[in-house]
Amino acid sequence: MSAKILRQVPYTPSVTFPPPYPEGTPFPLSLRPAANSSLVDITAEIRDLAASGKIRTLLDRHGTIYFQGLGLRDAHEFSEFVHAFRWKVREDIGNLVRRTVLAKKPVHPHNEFGLSPHHPAHPEFINEAEVKGIKYQLFHPHGSRHQTSSAGTTVLQAYGKHVLDSDDAEIARQKIEKEIRRLRTATWRWGEPIRGESFGGLACFPTSAVRNHPRTREPAFFNNAVSRFLNALDNKTLLPPHINEEGQYQPPVFRRFARSTGYLDTAVNYIYRAKSLVKWKESDVIVLDISNLSVQHAREPWTGNRKLLASLWDDE
Repeated sequence: MSAKILRQVPYTPSVTFPPPYPEGTPFPLSLRPAANSSLVDITAEIRDLAASGKIRTLLDRHGTIYFQGLGLRDAHEFSEFVHAFRWKVREDIGNLVRRTVLAKKPVHPHNEFGLSPHHPAHPEFINEAEVKGIKYQLFHPHGSRHQTSSAGTTVLQAYGKHVLDSDDAEIARQKIEKEIRRLRTATWRWGEPIRGESFGGLACFPTSAVRNHPRTREPAFFNNAVSRFLNALDNKTLLPPHINEEGQYQPPVFRRFARSTGYLDTAVNYIYRAKSLVKWKESDVIVLDISNLSVQHAREPWTGNRKLLASLWDDE
């Protein structure tokens, strides 16, 4: 790449993509600024590369860019860096999780918002995913929009953006359902109100197994089937009644995937054969394909203290 400050550098954990990717394509692509580069210099070059389409081209080819040695000291400087890409701030529809809870358990491979229809391999493998389809049950309990006791979200936190405290139960439900309808393939079912609730919990069933990449037009295995499958194995909830040791309902995916453990074993094998195990260092930034379709991510257990900052954007 023709850049004055950011240089491609070798990165031992990178893997080389097989065909049909061009020969020698590393994943992730590792870039490091020249010595003594200031944040002003780095962000100016990022803006130039983004404006010329070079960043988009690199993400299309490599899926991920791993920026090392940026020297970012705090959330403000991280914000300055990511805003240099000039992408559109993402609007969440149906928040699935709260991001303030930190846990040291592994997180299995998944696409960001892979449980949501809102947005992002092997041909036979992809075709089978399209034929089988996929279905998740996401349950949002009735509760305050301000709750912080759970990593999950209540109905109001997920879909209650336009619900007012003065709305009665019927108006609240209408506004919530209108928000869900923005997710083109989602269906839902209301639970019965309990303990004096104005309305019950909400079970949503977003469906998607494969998405077409908006630029390459290649089909992508975009979903959280593998994550749900491995979590169900970890918690011994693969088979009915899908209840974990804490008494919580934790099912795998539904439809034919639920019983196709051989297919999901194949998916796990593909993912782990192509994975790159990145070892984080302070001030490192990883930029995943902005379409969120070509790369999945996961987390391994760690020791000590760490804090990660996430920034979600849309391509257009």
